[in-house]
Amino acid sequence: MTPRQRGRRLWWLMRLFAWLPLPVATGLGAFLAGLMTRVPLRYASAYRVALINVLAAYPDMPLAEARRIARQSVCELGRTLTEFAHVWSRPVEETLARFSHIHGEAAFLEASASERPVLLLSLHQGSWENINLYLGQKGNTTVMYQPHPATLLDEVVKLARERTGCRLVPTNSQGVKEGLATMRAGGTLALLADHNPGSRANPYVPFFGHAVPTPALVGKLVRRFRPHIFVVSCYRGEGGVRDIQVHFEPAPDIENAGDDSAILSALNHHLARCISRKPTQYQWTYKRFKWRPGGRRLWYRQSLVLLRRAAHGEDRSALGLAPDTTTARNASVPSEGKA
Repeated sequence: MTPRQRGRRLWWLMRLFAWLPLPVATGLGAFLAGLMTRVPLRYASAYRVALINVLAAYPDMPLAEARRIARQSVCELGRTLTEFAHVWSRPVEETLARFSHIHGEAAFLEASASERPVLLLSLHQGSWENINLYLGQKGNTTVMYQPHPATLLDEVVKLARERTGCRLVPTNSQGVKEGLATMRAGGTLALLADHNPGSRANPYVPFFGHAVPTPALVGKLVRRFRPHIFVVSCYRGEGGVRDIQVHFEPAPDIENAGDDSAILSALNHHLARCISRKPTQYQWTYKRFKWRPGGRRLWYRQSLVLLRRAAHGEDRSALGLAPDTTTARNASVPSEGKA
């Protein structure tokens, strides 16, 4: 099947979910995703990845609690994927009306009105896709994104994300040039900072105590432009689909850090704190710990064996999942408290 054929199928599936009422679409997505966590572990690859990540991030957490968080995370991912169809297809006003509160909005708007540029660092958590539509209304905003390999779907998604005025640029050399131009002009640049960068030449920085490649671009932007920096998270509240809470959190420790190591360490600390606030809403199915200094971690390839050993009572150190004791921990125990 060609990328265009895959894109057309995904486009029709997206139209189907957009036609359904949002509570029905997201409920169906969560239900179907939840079923995937109840099949035999051998076949539940996404759930295995999520569970390995949770065990590695929180080595003192009981296995039963880690299973609960991993299962709920997969359900929330199903909810997120079906929610995309509404965000991309339905009227903008309908999506923005679902924002129940924007924490730190005044500080963000004040920074946007200043002559200094603004750098927004976000992550794959909760209803993160909704943020693009909000940012597009705030002026000179550029958002870096990873293009979808299905070109037809990528075209549809890009147009949908740019409806309110923001510009989407790919995470390649041309996109970086456009991001730099935005910063030079005093605008706002937004990017998802919790992914594995394309090149493993990026520096390795602790994330939940494990050294992982971290985007060097963030350090370069901070040192070159000294922008206002906000860590942006977007959670689903207890009020259902119409309770989306966005947080713009100033990060002076990133702004004032003196070198790349300090900048990226502070970045990963902030991301871990956002995740720990609502761990069930984070996209734990992403293989964030895939690479380590010197090569690949084998956690995901060996996940079935590792999880069976964990079920028999072996601790994280014996499994090789515990953080290096010489590496400072950068996250607290998950709270799942009010955002």
